[in-house]
Amino acid sequence: MADLSLIYVLIHFMNHEMMLLVNQLEHHMNDIISLIENSKKAKKELVASTVRMPKELYSFIEGLADEIEISKQEVMLKLLEKGAAIAKETLDGAEKTEAELEEPSVSGFHVLNTNKGNNLEDHEWMLANGAAAAFYSPWKFNIDRIKKDDVVFLYENGKGIVAYGRGTGKVEIGDHDGDKDETHYQKLQGFSVLERPLPAAELKKILKRNVVFLRTMSGMPDGQKILDLIEG
Repeated sequence: MADLSLIYVLIHFMNHEMMLLVNQLEHHMNDIISLIENSKKAKKELVASTVRMPKELYSFIEGLADEIEISKQEVMLKLLEKGAAIAKETLDGAEKTEAELEEPSVSGFHVLNTNKGNNLEDHEWMLANGAAAAFYSPWKFNIDRIKKDDVVFLYENGKGIVAYGRGTGKVEIGDHDGDKDETHYQKLQGFSVLERPLPAAELKKILKRNVVFLRTMSGMPDGQKILDLIEG
């Protein structure tokens, strides 16, 4: 299982381990400066957010911004991107290992992360077409584990479960961004988009346990509780 505390540290800067990352970054100042300066050439749509951090970390960011003559916001953004990339690499490595060992779910319930952070178009395609999809090896083979009448909950990062439907058991294969046969998907029967998403905190409260939503797809042995709530 991936070390989920790493994500918490990297994204929220909420404990002392983040300072260890800062010390490492200070030792690789040239790489950081190059990363930030090169990124200025590629502009992306940004969303507003607020982050509280230790004074020592803020002081480091101020100093780095002065050193390379860019805004503190740009420095924080690139540090977050770098940290998120490390966390994603860790999770992907763990998921590849687990995918090789995991047995098919016998509960008949799955939660599929639409992976909006990687590709918004993939997320929107699933909702528009009432489908459960995954891309590239080994993640695409998760779709092959969905049996006929299995319930699949689509989970959107930052919102929660946003839709659900039942598998057909028929896996369809398509290309992805020009890469042949790198999309596996199933159309979902009785597909429905929820009027109100079920957020992660509410799901954990209902199930009375921690739930990992960052994996591409996970079995949900107590998924009947979620289905009863949605359809109740």
